[in-house]
Amino acid sequence: VLAELSKDDGETDEAVTYYEQAIALDGTRPEFYIRLINLLVKQDQAERAVEKAELATVLAPDNDDVWTSAASAYLANGDRLGDRGDFGGANIQYATAFQAASKGIGINPENATAHALAAAGLVLQGNADLYAQAQELADTAIFLDPDNPIARLYMATVFTYQGLYPAALEQYQFGLQAEPTNSDLHIGLAYNYYGDGRISDAIISFEDALAADPGNASAYDGLAHMYIQLGDAPLAEQNALQAVDLNPNIARAQGRLGEAYFRQNNYLNAIPPLEKSIELYGKASDLNARFFNMLATAYIRNSLSDCPKAVPLYQQVLNVTVNPLIVDSAQEGLGECRRAELERSP
Repeated sequence: VLAELSKDDGETDEAVTYYEQAIALDGTRPEFYIRLINLLVKQDQAERAVEKAELATVLAPDNDDVWTSAASAYLANGDRLGDRGDFGGANIQYATAFQAASKGIGINPENATAHALAAAGLVLQGNADLYAQAQELADTAIFLDPDNPIARLYMATVFTYQGLYPAALEQYQFGLQAEPTNSDLHIGLAYNYYGDGRISDAIISFEDALAADPGNASAYDGLAHMYIQLGDAPLAEQNALQAVDLNPNIARAQGRLGEAYFRQNNYLNAIPPLEKSIELYGKASDLNARFFNMLATAYIRNSLSDCPKAVPLYQQVLNVTVNPLIVDSAQEGLGECRRAELERSP
């Protein structure tokens, strides 16, 4: 009761403490674990949520709601790893979420949320071979419960991954009719608009997400991305600063903060967040190559004496992308460093 009262008052840390105390007093009641797991997911404490989920599934392996909450924990942990640039680790968590949700479905085939989370576990792996099965699961979730916002969210996600933006838009709107304050739906809708070239609408949806959840780092990161697309580097900087302040471990947000400084020719300030971004990513890929390239360029714009740090980054970029703009920039940077080295040679 104290946990529920604290949660209703917005005192989520206290609520978590009370749930944990309840479990310590009586660790045989699955509903305590379910409530705690769901709250930890909302608090972005995915690792702790997974720990509790693994205990709960041992305690009550025949409870479909336990498996559903476990699936949501694994999905959240996948998102956490993806934010850090660990896409392989994220996909393992998404696959585990699918397995957990599937166990919930096996126990209770009428569990709409379990069907929706199973769909999420498949589609978020980004494997086109899994999209048809994900769509079938999401469709079943909607059939079972048309007003389920999670079902609408992941049906929309399936459509978005397939580039079916008008169909996704409809699903996001249905979801928001059911739950207008669901920030995930607002963020998904925003990226749907962006994919359809509607940047102004995307900005409004990101702002709606923040109205629903003022501490949402992903929404601030999305706004930073939109303002970069519009060429408004100061506003991009402002929103990226909010994102990294709320969650410093979002690799793309650190990269976008660095990019905002870079676009204002503020290379010295661009270097730390870009360094943090590539530290989180670990290695260059086609998706993040621009941040590696930008850091290398910031190094040499700040001082050609930093060429020894820039050259390996440029080489990584050229090994992973064929994007002509990035390739040309990396080759130009390598050329500048070669000339600088020749000028220093006796």
